[in-house]
Amino acid sequence: MDAAGADASRVADELDAVAALHTENATEWDALVAPGVPNAARKGTLDRLLTDGHALTRNVLKVLVDHGRLAETPAVAEAFRDLVRERENQLDVHVTTAIDLDGDLKTKLEERLSKSTGKSVRLHTSVDPNIIGGLVIQHGDTLVDTSLRGRLDSLRLSLSKPTPRTAPAAGSAE
Repeated sequence: MDAAGADASRVADELDAVAALHTENATEWDALVAPGVPNAARKGTLDRLLTDGHALTRNVLKVLVDHGRLAETPAVAEAFRDLVRERENQLDVHVTTAIDLDGDLKTKLEERLSKSTGKSVRLHTSVDPNIIGGLVIQHGDTLVDTSLRGRLDSLRLSLSKPTPRTAPAAGSAE
């Protein structure tokens, strides 16, 4: 992190891009981490992938190759990204809505969340028509469900619980 200095976000982006091969291009990822592939070939592939990449990104990945840990790149990328977020006071927030949010609504929501959290919020949105309306907001382990689907599920749960009957008061005429 210290070595990256002002380029920490760029290095994090590049590490994320290489880590994304794990899920987005399994064939290339498997060829990169397969047993029996010479380290020189792995490094050549990394140089090809990161032609314009930061020298620190290439060096970190080559150290992982040298120590037989290239398969750990997704975890390294995630840990580095967490350090960058912490240093830059960023918070990634995932918001699910029933309809797609336009640019103005996204901006207003980002501003509101930034104000309430005291951090620079990076908003990631997704659409799920099943929530019917409202929002589902998640960051880290925190989940705030203000969706209509969430409210209906909560109401259904509370209505399905048996209500305790109270015994009539002594001397009452029931």
